Amino acid sequence: MLTAMLLLTLLSACTSTEPETPPLPAAAEPKAPEVAPPRNVLVLLIDTLRADALAEAETPNIDALAAGGDAVGHAWSAGTWTVPSVVSIFTGMSVRQHGWDLPTGRLGHYPKLPAVPTLASVLHDAGYGTFGLYSNPYLAEELGFDRGFDTWRRSSDTAMAKRLREEVATWGDDRGHFAYLHLLGPHSPLRPSPEARQRWGVDDSWIDEKKGFGIGAAKRGKEEGVREAYAAAYRAVIEDTDVLVGDILTALGEHRADTLVLLTSDHGELLGEHGRVGHGTWLYQGLTNVPMIIDRGALPETLGIASVPAIVTDALSVEHPWATAADAALPLIAQREGNVALSADGQHKGIWMDDALSVYDLDAESPESAPLSGDHGLPAEWATWSASVPPGTLSEDGVTLHPDTVEELKALGYLE
Repeated sequence: MLTAMLLLTLLSACTSTEPETPPLPAAAEPKAPEVAPPRNVLVLLIDTLRADALAEAETPNIDALAAGGDAVGHAWSAGTWTVPSVVSIFTGMSVRQHGWDLPTGRLGHYPKLPAVPTLASVLHDAGYGTFGLYSNPYLAEELGFDRGFDTWRRSSDTAMAKRLREEVATWGDDRGHFAYLHLLGPHSPLRPSPEARQRWGVDDSWIDEKKGFGIGAAKRGKEEGVREAYAAAYRAVIEDTDVLVGDILTALGEHRADTLVLLTSDHGELLGEHGRVGHGTWLYQGLTNVPMIIDRGALPETLGIASVPAIVTDALSVEHPWATAADAALPLIAQREGNVALSADGQHKGIWMDDALSVYDLDAESPESAPLSGDHGLPAEWATWSASVPPGTLSEDGVTLHPDTVEELKALGYLE
């Protein structure tokens, strides 16, 4: 009996369980370091820069901006030449809203910008210093692009870093600053460096030492290989421009850390697609799809360049009721002299040219090689959007550009 009791006791001991040890508290998630809001903003616009060509070129400085922040997958220009698109960047309005939708060949006679607040004027009124440099002569102050800028100066691309460095040296602790730099970049005429020519296989015979590689020969396409050479020289100039971007960022000096940098373009360039070269009245992807990169924060996958003012003022906590919000992802709208391109979903793109609609699939391997059948609901989307956006009217205050400016525009291929 005693043996049985001992055996029962031993069995009970073996099957008993000790109290569970309370689990350790879960490790706290490490907090992301708080990033102070930017004190200053630099908008870098590279004229005539299409997004796919930027992706093909070697651009370490521009790539570094995107690596630290974000890039829009489908960013669209507002128009397909400089003035209407930059008016959208300055006012936050679509071309339909601001109404500045004119051709380039008016022999230099144009209305002034709409009498609405601009990004520079809003920031100036909020106490920011405003500084602008531009290399495209169409941005001459006669048209009103200088509105709101303390300084609005013409500059070559290569001098911009030096002039920005001189400006930054005056920045104190009393207020923030907004700088807008408009580089000519890969706009005709092209002048790629010898090193970039060699990398892209551009024969020196195409480059006139004084006039560069003008777009006229590529538009005509009569010489064998001229369009291929122009497309290669275009990409070569993008790489040279990236070096200038690096110099500009370095020119910010100690203010690089507290300056938000946004890089974009006003429009792209056709390089032989659809049998066209240049940026005429067409609205194909080579013209409408531009880069939009920010060095901190996040951006939507689709966005138009009219969102730039709202992105900038939101980053600086400056309130203003822009027509286009910072996160106005869709629809994408571009316009040129009454012709319109629209995408309501970021995939299907409708182009109305001379009132005829063509629809394309932007996710296809060759997006605009052949139009799709059917309208994919785009006429209804256009009707809804246009009904909500009344067309703007142009100022009756016309301006005739200086004869020297007209001659420069002819050299750039704008005026015949």
